[in-house]
Amino acid sequence: PKQVLWPSCKWSSKADFEILGYFWLPGGPQDCNSDLAMVSSHGIEIFRLSFEQKTWKSLKTFPSSVRICWLDPAASTVLLCTGTRTLQPFDFRRRNPKLPRFDLVLTRGHSIEPADVALVTIYDCSYCIHADGLTGKVSLRNVTNLEQGTPEHDIVIDISESDAPVGPLRLSVVDNLLIVHCLERMVALIFDIRHKERDIVPSLISPCTVTSHEGPLVIWDYLDGGIVLDASKGVVYQLRLDCGIILEDFLSRPPHELATVLKLLLRRTGCRDHIVQLLRQG
Repeated sequence: PKQVLWPSCKWSSKADFEILGYFWLPGGPQDCNSDLAMVSSHGIEIFRLSFEQKTWKSLKTFPSSVRICWLDPAASTVLLCTGTRTLQPFDFRRRNPKLPRFDLVLTRGHSIEPADVALVTIYDCSYCIHADGLTGKVSLRNVTNLEQGTPEHDIVIDISESDAPVGPLRLSVVDNLLIVHCLERMVALIFDIRHKERDIVPSLISPCTVTSHEGPLVIWDYLDGGIVLDASKGVVYQLRLDCGIILEDFLSRPPHELATVLKLLLRRTGCRDHIVQLLRQG
């Protein structure tokens, strides 16, 4: 029978101990060894596992009282919620992975919930994104660039046309484009955070109505990599963007400059034909 190799966490004997997440760290010393980051309700512990010798050892711990955690394994980044509105990021690509903590601005009487925050990579940077359905604002904080990770550098996107709450919001990232799903309104908006008009990040398209014959969108889980999970049906969807339709809608709302449109397309994958066609028309 195969031997199961499962490390024992430092805090596993505590009554309120709970494993919240785990992921492999890149750049192990040898192929037969791998480093595992385990996030629990008491903090983060790093283990080194030797598959050849079938042993493990604890390398380092980062004690903290954790309510919720968000993971970006591809970027070796973790975001811990340590209070009602306090977030503590870690970037395990750094020599000192613990980064400055910060507080989210919340409506009075509210605390951070798992669906309110996402940790995603856009243009090779890890962002903490706070989607506030009460205020209709989506705020992005760069958590891995210390020079950009301050309030004055935050990107704030206003998705509401009025002061009325927009309801629950969910987020996806496809081809470095941020997709905001407004569940109650059954619409999706698409944003390129590098495309700004008068310091405002506008939606690249008009609100796109989302129709589903499989059930309400609010019960779906929106995962990394543009994955949407309908657990009730046992179905997994992969989001894909049609840049031709996005470009057509974008060009239908002038004014726009050729250079701006070209930059937008050059940041996308598989848009060569659209770029050639645009240059011929221009």
